[in-house]
Amino acid sequence: MTVIPAGRVDLLVELADDAERLYNRHLEAPRLWFPHEQIDWGSGEDFKDKPWEATDYELSDGVRSAIYTNLLTEDNLPYYTETIMGMAPRDHPLNAWTRQWTMEENRHSMVMRDWVHISRCINPVTLEEGRVVQMSSGVVPRFDNIGDMIAYVSMQERATQIAHRNTATKLPKDDKQGRNVLALIAGDETKHYMFYRDLTKAAFELDPSTLMEAVNRQVEHFAMPGVGIPNFTKHAVRIAREGIYGVQQFLKDVVEPVMEFWDIEHIEGLNAEAEKARVALFEMIEKLKVAVERTAQKAAASAARA
Repeated sequence: MTVIPAGRVDLLVELADDAERLYNRHLEAPRLWFPHEQIDWGSGEDFKDKPWEATDYELSDGVRSAIYTNLLTEDNLPYYTETIMGMAPRDHPLNAWTRQWTMEENRHSMVMRDWVHISRCINPVTLEEGRVVQMSSGVVPRFDNIGDMIAYVSMQERATQIAHRNTATKLPKDDKQGRNVLALIAGDETKHYMFYRDLTKAAFELDPSTLMEAVNRQVEHFAMPGVGIPNFTKHAVRIAREGIYGVQQFLKDVVEPVMEFWDIEHIEGLNAEAEKARVALFEMIEKLKVAVERTAQKAAASAARA
């Protein structure tokens, strides 16, 4: 039997109707696709006959890092599922949604790995070694309450969508298969983001103070869910330099649109601590803007010198 820690039960109960409504909305517009149909199986070569070489698929280090980390993040699905389902009793609509979400997310690692192996864009040995480390450690974000969880996953699903979308634009133009695979995954992530985004908005209407503090915490400490991946920081730096995902994308494509949708600036009924959290949140966003602007100026100056 799931034991729900004190302080969570009321919001969980009050969110049940919204979770069920959003889950049903999700089911009413299904995205039906099959991983095996996305792959040109006849184009593959046996790794025993032709060992992998980097020249098999020409890519920059940043794009290769993005594919590697994105796939290993999808591999770690069982631990994300465990974390989310631990937030509510089994019969709660949030867990019905999570089972559906798990089923859909599982396709992502399947189709990505098939494409990676067929296209030879990643060293299969390096990929498998990374998977072993990632899944053996089971490192994933953990949350103390339902508010922090849905606030984080809203931003994380949006960030994942952006990362897959931007990675696709960096692939060779003749790799229509790879672009299609990443577009399908990004499409799923968009729908998942909409569920959590709208559930968080509903939670704001029920308990604005709790959610404001949760959003402030999650923006301040946000990290992509793949932090358990070997050499994650090195890969994250490469990915940011490539313009796929970094502070700029986090600010412009995640934080700003999500904060606008939740109408953070005009939320009413906050207690004193939540008001402090809102002030801190906007101060943090301003600091992010300054950091992004400085990075852009340095990049422009470097390009001018070159």
